[in-house]
Amino acid sequence: MQLNIKYKLFFAILSAHIIVYIAMYSLGRYSFDRGFLEYISRIEERQVPALVEGLSDFHERTGSWETLRRNPRKWLALVRSSIESANDPEVPTAVAAQRPVPGGSNDWYYASEYSPARPYLLLLDAQQNVIFGNAQALPLANLHPIIARGNTVGYLAVTSRQELSEQADLLFSQQQKQSFFLFAAILVMISALVAFPVSSLLVRPVRDIVDGTRALTRGDYNSRLAVRSSDEIGQLAEDFNTLAKTLDQNRSARQQWIADISHELRTPLAILQGEIESVQDGIRPLGPETLESFHQEVSHLSTLVNDLHELSMSDLGALVYRKETLDLGKVLEQTIDMHRQLLNKHHIRLTRNIDVPEGQTLSMLGDENRLSQLFDNLMQNTCRYTDEGGQLVVHVKETQNAIDIDWFDSGPGVRDEDLDRLFERLYRLETSRNRNKGGSGLGLAICKNIVEAHDGTISAEHSPLGGLRIHIQFPHRLQQA
Repeated sequence: MQLNIKYKLFFAILSAHIIVYIAMYSLGRYSFDRGFLEYISRIEERQVPALVEGLSDFHERTGSWETLRRNPRKWLALVRSSIESANDPEVPTAVAAQRPVPGGSNDWYYASEYSPARPYLLLLDAQQNVIFGNAQALPLANLHPIIARGNTVGYLAVTSRQELSEQADLLFSQQQKQSFFLFAAILVMISALVAFPVSSLLVRPVRDIVDGTRALTRGDYNSRLAVRSSDEIGQLAEDFNTLAKTLDQNRSARQQWIADISHELRTPLAILQGEIESVQDGIRPLGPETLESFHQEVSHLSTLVNDLHELSMSDLGALVYRKETLDLGKVLEQTIDMHRQLLNKHHIRLTRNIDVPEGQTLSMLGDENRLSQLFDNLMQNTCRYTDEGGQLVVHVKETQNAIDIDWFDSGPGVRDEDLDRLFERLYRLETSRNRNKGGSGLGLAICKNIVEAHDGTISAEHSPLGGLRIHIQFPHRLQQA
């Protein structure tokens, strides 16, 4: 079964917690076992001085260890008397030693986990021979000398505990281990209860993005995500919203593009159809004037179709640019000379200023035909939209890293809200600079593609002459990359 990301995240968080709890449990058990064993050993070792003192007194009274060799119960009585006298100073050691040693297992010397009467408690003589105890424990024992009358008469050998052996110790240790395990199990349950809502909370933005993406695939470009954080998920949500907005704008632009193309194609066709029908009905004679009208509409239609084709080729990257080092000033001069008659026809005064030191050229890497098309479109735009008797100023200057071209014309002007949209395809201006004067509405869009293909920039501003200022900047490169 395929798990979704919420459960994967839940199990990942829970697994991490379980690993931590297992490590804590293992370290806790190890630390407890070591600590508890050391604790019991320290309790037992505190009784050693009393035992040494009792054994010293016994040897001073008897003068030897023979009594203990022959009578092991006497050894147990001596141990008991020494401990009792140490715990209760009012009970003399000699009195305590006269008390009988119980033989049953209920006596605290045998039942208590802290009893000094252990198999690993040894009594040695002055030559370290074992008098009482298990000789196998001697290598692990610590020797405590027994002094009587200023001489070392023996040793009390005490071994440290290597493991728990008393029933009460083992029971207590087992209870603690069970408590550790129970505590770890409770923590795992708490972690599961916390990890599930946390995983759901963390996955919710991802689920929103999935739902939003599915909405986009259905064509719902109005889908937007709530940005709840500033981390990577929040940035992804912001990017998603930007993508949705862009797709929505592109859809609107495409719809407007189709509508505008339909309108631009329908208008000359409708005019042609109306004039042809008027000739057929005999309303209008078929003469030179009528044929000229037909020619103008067919030319308008042909220009529009050609511009659409060229723009689509440019968008697809199918236009071929044969770039070579050329003189941009020469290309501009040739284009202006070609349109001299058109400028005179519209009574537009031309002022040109090519700011280049004498003997130098505006060298750049470009396609001469495309750059000629760029200047031709700008010239056609000026002649088409500038009022009769207007003015055109072309200023070119060369900087260290670029070639700047400023194209100024006189009124009419363009509204502020229209400046940024002049380079959109078929964008309609609600001013006198509109397509009613014969343009296809694609000239500046084609100019933008040509400039960008040469790694340049183009922008539109208000002209100080009252019309439009087109600013173009090309990188100043002298050789082909």
